[in-house]
Amino acid sequence: MKKKLSFRKMLDVTGGKTKPQTKKKRSAKKKEPLPPQPKAAEKPTKQIRRPIPQGETKVKQKKVVLFRLSDEYYGIDVSKIDEIIDAHVNEKIAGMPDFVAGVISLRGEAIPVLSLNDYFHLGESTKAETNTVLITSKNGEVYGICIDELRGVIDIDTSSILAVPSVFTEEEMAYLEGIIKYGVEIAALIDIELIMRNYRLG
Repeated sequence: MKKKLSFRKMLDVTGGKTKPQTKKKRSAKKKEPLPPQPKAAEKPTKQIRRPIPQGETKVKQKKVVLFRLSDEYYGIDVSKIDEIIDAHVNEKIAGMPDFVAGVISLRGEAIPVLSLNDYFHLGESTKAETNTVLITSKNGEVYGICIDELRGVIDIDTSSILAVPSVFTEEEMAYLEGIIKYGVEIAALIDIELIMRNYRLG
């Protein structure tokens, strides 16, 4: 009986020792979530917000091909122009419409070149050995637009595009998208696709 009593006492003693051990394990578990992890999770939200204003500025920018016809300046959205080349415009073939200045050879194909001078009532275009030609396409058909001088591709803010004054006729206002100012020059932003549609091209 003494052995049994001493054995129970031993169980009581060991039971008392195990209690503080369980407390240590609980305290160790409580320490795991203590590091301030939410602060690290907040950083990506700040980084996500940074590119938003940059995207907004890109939407406001518009690239325009600025060129001269006679003494006036015009602009076309760069997305409507496939390429810009210097080429010799051959004499137009008999039976071609008046608005066709001639043809050029582009990668083995004869491309008709349009003259916008008559469309804008500017008189005859400047004749030279080589002309700067804007290449555009519509419904798979390729066309050239003969210009007198290329001023370059510029970036403009869409908010700076002015409304077309009411002094123009309804036909002229239809192809004018707005008025832009580049330095001291003022240019008319035109819709080349609408002009080609009026020419019944493509």
